[in-house]
Amino acid sequence: MSSVGVEDWWGPGTIPAPASIVWCRFPHDLTTRQPGPKSRPGLVFKVRYVDDPPANRFYVLVAYGTSKLKSGRRPHDFVVANTTMMDMLRLPQNTRFDLDNILWLPWAKPFFQPRDPGVTFSTPIMSVLPAEMQRVLGWAMQRREVAGLNGAYHEPLPPPPAPLEGGGTVRSDQG
Repeated sequence: MSSVGVEDWWGPGTIPAPASIVWCRFPHDLTTRQPGPKSRPGLVFKVRYVDDPPANRFYVLVAYGTSKLKSGRRPHDFVVANTTMMDMLRLPQNTRFDLDNILWLPWAKPFFQPRDPGVTFSTPIMSVLPAEMQRVLGWAMQRREVAGLNGAYHEPLPPPPAPLEGGGTVRSDQG
């Protein structure tokens, strides 16, 4: 994974809740896990401390969001296509969250950036799914579990990043 400087981690006051939609530079190459070239919506499932004992660094389990809906070919994904819901969630267009493409990523600025970085108090968090949408997502995840499709969701937390010598930065592991 990419090098993440100590100052690059988002602080504890910015941690997304589960079911949050965030701006994420989701990796395209899963072997190197480098941040992707552009921010796209991501759906947060879990948040965990990186360190034990806990410090101010977190990993986020996030699903890849795309505007390519692939209607009919991806029945086990989670889609937001209702205009009112898109406005409420601050999604710029119809969005499919690919529930086969879920990764633990560091809650750090190389991976998560606000859509408008110049705005004061801006964070990568766009919104949180309302309760009724969280229930729909829960049903989708339950159907996937019964079908044996939730392998990515059950991936273990990656090991903590190791300090790099001399530079005061940390490197996220491949896992």
